Amino acid sequence: MCKDKKLVSIIIPAYNVENYIDSCIESILAQTYTAIEVLIVDDGSKDNTWSHIEGFMAQDERVRGFRRENEGVSATRNFALTQVNGEYIQFVDADDYLAKNGVERLVNAMESTGADWVNCQYNRVDEEGNLLEQYSFHHGFKDTSTQEARFNLIRDELLEYFIGYEVWNKLFRTSIIKEKGLAFDESCHIGEDLEFNTCYGFYANSINCIEDRLYYYLIRSDSAMAKSKALSNNFRQHLELSKGIESRFNEAFDKELNGKFYQLFYKLMIHGFKSYTAEEALQISKEVDDDFYKKYLSETLKHKDEFSKMFYPEISKLYYRYGLYIAAHLNKDHIREIYLKGYDLYRMLRKRETLREWKLS
Repeated sequence: MCKDKKLVSIIIPAYNVENYIDSCIESILAQTYTAIEVLIVDDGSKDNTWSHIEGFMAQDERVRGFRRENEGVSATRNFALTQVNGEYIQFVDADDYLAKNGVERLVNAMESTGADWVNCQYNRVDEEGNLLEQYSFHHGFKDTSTQEARFNLIRDELLEYFIGYEVWNKLFRTSIIKEKGLAFDESCHIGEDLEFNTCYGFYANSINCIEDRLYYYLIRSDSAMAKSKALSNNFRQHLELSKGIESRFNEAFDKELNGKFYQLFYKLMIHGFKSYTAEEALQISKEVDDDFYKKYLSETLKHKDEFSKMFYPEISKLYYRYGLYIAAHLNKDHIREIYLKGYDLYRMLRKRETLREWKLS
């Protein structure tokens, strides 16, 4: 191990990935940056995943394997965080793999700018290794040393997927995670990466977003994301995510900015409603009947003038009325209901979809 280089702890949660884990670990052990420790946590696999891990442990002393009862990816990552020795932390999923110079490029991007975290692009591949349609994130160094800059990064870039929700295309400083007691929310099963990134972003003074595609994300037909499309599940998980970051937000920001938590709340809930109409969103809102949700929805709608900052100006009014539709019917606000019927009539006359029909995109 190179003693003159800073150690990178690479965390890999593994569950029933015997067909994929070899490619993942091999890509990491072949890195041009050799100052790494590889923490692989078998989350109660029922296949031969553990025997594969044992083989790599015998082969390379940098590999540290742990075997635990099945508790889910968040608990598995949290356990690994208690075991790290590195100055930097990187997360890799066990069915994905890295470009050979991936770790080196991330470390160089961190150290050359003094950034608190680094974000890279990634490749989407199928099980035959074919490249699929790619996303391109924003790039460049961003100074977030002020509270306003951190708030804007989270609201306008992280929550808009301009730097990605995922943790696996990023490099983190261990000191921030340890000093602030950051961990993955073990009750959250959709969006745990986004919650972790959001809370990390509350404390990071800068981020370096680079153009290199260093991570290969495998699209599997049986992936958890492919099974998590139901509105009810999305709504509940985004609501829990919002609740999970509220106390952190209030701790990290002073009074002027923590009064704007509603903006992050609404963006998260809008994300949970993507591809659904206001009527569908209303029905699940009634079913869940959550006071936290109703409180912050009401607070959001008090700030109509802020919507042009939260969303693109040309659609900000529509996003406002989407929330207004839900709130009006939840609270049986007949005046607003009549106003919205008039608005829908206006849209019909202009041959546009009504709020009952229009789906968030």
